[in-house]
Amino acid sequence: MLNIEKTSYKMWILFASCFVLAYDCVFVINPTERANVRHLGMVQYVTPLKPGLYFKLPFLDSVDRLQVSLTTLHVPEFDVTTVDNQRVTLSINYNYTIPDEQVNHLLYEVGRTGDVDVESNVIPVVKDKTARIFAVQNMVMVNANREKIQEDVEKEVSTAIKNLFGIQAHSLQIAGITPSPAFMQSNEAAVKAKNDAVAAENQKRTVQYQADQEVIKANGAADAAIQEARGRSQSVLLEADANRQKLVLEGQGQAARLKSEIEPFGSPEKYIEYLRALATTKWNGQQPQIVTGSGSSTNVVVPMPMSSALVPSQQ
Repeated sequence: MLNIEKTSYKMWILFASCFVLAYDCVFVINPTERANVRHLGMVQYVTPLKPGLYFKLPFLDSVDRLQVSLTTLHVPEFDVTTVDNQRVTLSINYNYTIPDEQVNHLLYEVGRTGDVDVESNVIPVVKDKTARIFAVQNMVMVNANREKIQEDVEKEVSTAIKNLFGIQAHSLQIAGITPSPAFMQSNEAAVKAKNDAVAAENQKRTVQYQADQEVIKANGAADAAIQEARGRSQSVLLEADANRQKLVLEGQGQAARLKSEIEPFGSPEKYIEYLRALATTKWNGQQPQIVTGSGSSTNVVVPMPMSSALVPSQQ
């Protein structure tokens, strides 16, 4: 009975060992990968193995894999300095693929054997090229020039990584640009000062507008008063001119009447003689008198000497 149990145990050990050996002899390469095999440290294939099922010697062969599909490298946040000595914290994402012809180079000629050092070798290049681009930028203009800065960083990084590692770049995004707290505080203070200046200027414009309105109102009132005075002056002038014309017309009328009255007598002297004769016929024999006084005062009658013009001729 004991012999049977020992035999059964050995069979299970043998079966397990065969399973492990068989499992270690087979490996599969996925569609997103390329691989190569090292036999006791020696690379077995000149070109990398493509997706499929492959065999190897257990314990003696090692399989090195490398992802060749589109990969996004998240570069940890790092600081750079601008030309005006301002510190900026950046966050960058870098998208790339690995061509088949560069697989062996990255597996066995970059860093340690395999793919463990690919990203750790790429990240310093990204940081260095990015820092060089920001070193010539003014912090005040970073946001305004962000698109151009990203374009320059992508170009420099892609060129350097392709030359060094043979990696094919696809895109680079500067996910975050964070200025230093000191710059943010100074910028906020500058923005506040600018806003205060704008508010003061707007208030000044409002006061100036109100003052201009008052000036316009005063000018309007003055113009109205001037126009009114001119109207009154013109009215007085017109009235005076009308009175003058009236007097002229009255004088002309009187002259015409006298002319018409004198004309039948032939001369003014004969007309005057006529008037004297007419006055003589109407005289009542009393001397002319002048009455003075007003109100309740006593009237004074002053006899006037008879004018020879009013005395009838003795002829």
